[in-house]
Amino acid sequence: MRKLAIAMLILVAAASYADKVKVKNKDKRFEPVAKSAAEVVGSYRGPSETYGLILEMHDGKLSGTYVEQGHVAVLTPIHIDGADFKTTASFDDGSWRTIEGSFADRILNGVRAFGVRMHDIPVEGNGVVDTFFERMR
Repeated sequence: MRKLAIAMLILVAAASYADKVKVKNKDKRFEPVAKSAAEVVGSYRGPSETYGLILEMHDGKLSGTYVEQGHVAVLTPIHIDGADFKTTASFDDGSWRTIEGSFADRILNGVRAFGVRMHDIPVEGNGVVDTFFERMR
């Protein structure tokens, strides 16, 4: 009887532990979204507080300001082709580079967020990656 009680105790403990150590399923995907220049105007937060993006309309043209690891760049001109965009980033230290990406909805566990996927962005500790900038409400 004692062995049966110990076996039951082990079985109950194992079942309780299995409930606590559930594998988390993470459903994350991106769907490209074609929008007009006026529809993408706004502020976007990057992968950390040292990244950000502000898109604005001036005289019917889309321009912006981009912050990457604390360095500020002016984005101009911003060309949109469907969901994709391309621009030149002129940084405050005099350097520049072409930035490409797309407007997209990120779907994370069924929750949608509109933003910008940017390609080949240096992220401290991760190297150069594609990253998502979520539009702030």
